[in-house]
Amino acid sequence: KKETLPYLKLIEEQQKLGSSPFNAYKTGMLAVLSSKNFFYLQEGSPKENKPRVSNHELASRLSYLIWNSMPDMDLLNSAYSQKLSKPSELLSQMNRMLDDPKSERFMHSFPHQWLQLNKLGEFPPDPKLYPEYDLWLEKSMALETTQFFRTVFRENLSVREFVDSTWSVLNPRLALHYGIPDLPTAGFQKVTLKPEWNRGGLMTQAATLALSSDGTRHRPVHRGVWVSEAIFGKTPNPPPPNVDPIEPNPPESPRATIRMKLEAHTTHASCASCHKHIDPLGFAFDNYNAVGQWRLIEEVQHGQGKHPDVDASGKLPDGRSFSGPAEFKKILCENLEPIAHAVVEKLATYALRRAMTVDDREAIENIVSSCSGKDYRMRD
Repeated sequence: KKETLPYLKLIEEQQKLGSSPFNAYKTGMLAVLSSKNFFYLQEGSPKENKPRVSNHELASRLSYLIWNSMPDMDLLNSAYSQKLSKPSELLSQMNRMLDDPKSERFMHSFPHQWLQLNKLGEFPPDPKLYPEYDLWLEKSMALETTQFFRTVFRENLSVREFVDSTWSVLNPRLALHYGIPDLPTAGFQKVTLKPEWNRGGLMTQAATLALSSDGTRHRPVHRGVWVSEAIFGKTPNPPPPNVDPIEPNPPESPRATIRMKLEAHTTHASCASCHKHIDPLGFAFDNYNAVGQWRLIEEVQHGQGKHPDVDASGKLPDGRSFSGPAEFKKILCENLEPIAHAVVEKLATYALRRAMTVDDREAIENIVSSCSGKDYRMRD
């Protein structure tokens, strides 16, 4: 009532000045739509210096986190009765909201922000190099990733699935792109993966592989940066200014992979210090081309001789080596704590609509620690 009173008073004043009921209500609605409270979620005043949000503020945070919309009456009643801040009631309301169809908005929007899916399609693949690529394939790529996240969350699976899994969620269009035999039905469905298909987890999905490519070729450094940010929650330092670009092979020279050129390109000490952390994360996925298809040979457009073999081996800064994506993922699965930490931090950033700071570190670590005995399951 306190919030609506000024607008009701405005409508009354407009009618006293001779406005028709329609125009008076129109003026009132314009005032509502232009109010800062319509555009921003208000959580009290900084002058109040409150240690915790109120029940009503908590209801608003929950609702916009899970539903991307305002609280319903059930949630508001819980806030009015001052029950929502109690752990048992909070858990009950969260589970109720997650079981509501409106939570599909979260299942779609959070992975888009976390995994940078908005970048997919920024560099449309060259139709001469990838004639099979079309808008339907692009949409299928994004849907695989969001449906994969949805399944992990709905089925309360471990964050291990984000690194490697024996299943994915595919439709016939994407299965064709991956070289997987015909699916039994149309539409998206959970598919058990065979090892020879070289898929599993987020990092070998076409969407995440394509969004870090430039439309003509894969980009190992960009893939490494993506893995660092999305999987480990660490943003590498930006490159130094005036870095020379990687030039195409001269026509008279032997064909060279992008990796070969990068290794020659990053011998300078100022480059090598960062690239030794980034490049192995990207080299692990060199078996996948710019649109996420598996390959053993890298087709090089310029130069002499045969197309070179793909080298997806690497060594992490701690000395552990891998021969390809399968071994790389196996190494990551040996210690899920940093992956769980990254997921919690990304969720907190999404929920609070701000970047995490050093003041949030203890809370994040407590959440991660509380999940360690449950194999870091998403809803535990």
